[in-house]
Amino acid sequence: MSNDNISTIIYIVGGVIAAFLINQGLALVLNTDMPLVAVESNSMVPTFYKGDILVLIGTEAKDLKIGDIIVFSVPSQNVPVVHRIIKINIDGSFQTKGDANSGQLSFEKNILKEQIHGKEVAIIPYLGWVKILMTEFIIPNILYVITALIIGFLGFKAIKRIW
Repeated sequence: MSNDNISTIIYIVGGVIAAFLINQGLALVLNTDMPLVAVESNSMVPTFYKGDILVLIGTEAKDLKIGDIIVFSVPSQNVPVVHRIIKINIDGSFQTKGDANSGQLSFEKNILKEQIHGKEVAIIPYLGWVKILMTEFIIPNILYVITALIIGFLGFKAIKRIW
C-alpha cells in the first residue's frame, strides 16, 4: 500500500474520530444525549426544512413552555421527532404538533419528560443532508456503493498506469 493510500485512510479515520469527539463534547456542554439532530421531514416548514441541523440544549421539563420546539423519541420509531409544544397536560406531559401539519399525530398527545432529548436553540441550514444521504441512500445501497468505489478505484489505477 502506498503512502498516499495510508494517508487517506488515516485522514478518514481521524475525521470520524474527530466528529465523534465533537459530538460527545457538545453533548457534555449542552447537557443532552443528542446535541445535533438532522431534520428528516418538512413537518416544521417554514420554521426549518428537511436537511437542516438543529442544535439542542438539555432542558428540565419544568422549564419547557408552549411554543418551544423539542426533540423527542417515540418507541415505535427509529428517528426522533422535532415538533412544537402546543399544550402542557395536567400530569406534566406535553402535546406537540408540526407547524406544517394539519393536526396532531396520535403519539403527540402524551409525551413524557423521559422521551425528550432537548429543546432547539439554533438551526444550521442544509448541513443535515449529509446524514440524510448516508442513511437514506448510501447505507441501504452499501453493496452498490462499495462495488462502484472498487470499480472506480481500479479504473483510476488502470488509467494511471496507461498514462
